[in-house]
Amino acid sequence: MTTKTLITIAACASVIGSLSAAPFKSAVISKKINEVKVSEQSKEAKAVNSGQTIGKSSTILTGRDSRAELSFPDQTITRIGANSVFRFTSGSRDMAIDKGSFLLQVPKNAGGATIRTATVTAAITGTTVMMEYSPPNWVKFICLEGEAVLTNKFGEKITIKAGQMIVMDPDAKEFPKPVIVNVQKLMKTSILTNSKIFGELSPVAMRLIAQTVEIQMNQRREAAILPTGITVSGPDFRGGGPSGGDPRTVIISVDSGEPFFGGGGGTAPPGGGGQLPPGSPGDPFLPPPPP
Repeated sequence: MTTKTLITIAACASVIGSLSAAPFKSAVISKKINEVKVSEQSKEAKAVNSGQTIGKSSTILTGRDSRAELSFPDQTITRIGANSVFRFTSGSRDMAIDKGSFLLQVPKNAGGATIRTATVTAAITGTTVMMEYSPPNWVKFICLEGEAVLTNKFGEKITIKAGQMIVMDPDAKEFPKPVIVNVQKLMKTSILTNSKIFGELSPVAMRLIAQTVEIQMNQRREAAILPTGITVSGPDFRGGGPSGGDPRTVIISVDSGEPFFGGGGGTAPPGGGGQLPPGSPGDPFLPPPPP
């Protein structure tokens, strides 16, 4: 291979890399359910329709029982839950959630994205995540596939891996230990993953999420993780009541209709220090006891 050919290949690779990491400049409202409004550059919020393109620096507002999906040119998808305020900054790869819930799927090699709340920032690459922010009560973050790095306002960092979740006080100085979330159940119970409403996520994302589910199923077969009585509603949940379970065990179910932790009779952990709610079954990281 000649030097000229090598230079040409390197130049093409550089162009492809720069294109894949291109900043968000616009998005299409690929799905609109009920009341969805957009404010561009802090102007008055106006109703939008499916298929409409939004740009500049936009704030998306959803009403009660309302949801939206945004599609970006690099195939990044954002699904926004009910009663949410979501922003993206044109010319960057930054997004922010002022309140509410959303699902974000960033393709591999697309340049990643940064998700901000007032107190916690998440940096993701090719990943599918869900996040819920209810100031001043809690931040909830779930990784369905891939991994994400979270940073709080005190500079503390934590890596959340596929199948893990944290729920914490937004102002906590330390992150709690991640807990294991039942991804299979979450995919079935969250409106934001409902294919009848939004369609399927990308084939690559679905394959990687299926791998997360399979790993968890294998862990359950090996008794490394088992169902528990703790339940927590997933972002934009759609049904179910608290499930029963073995109080010695470690996997968390997410199909509850309870507003926060349920099933264990407790409330939200106040300080984000990794403790489960009062009355809930033990340390989430203890392996099941021997028979």
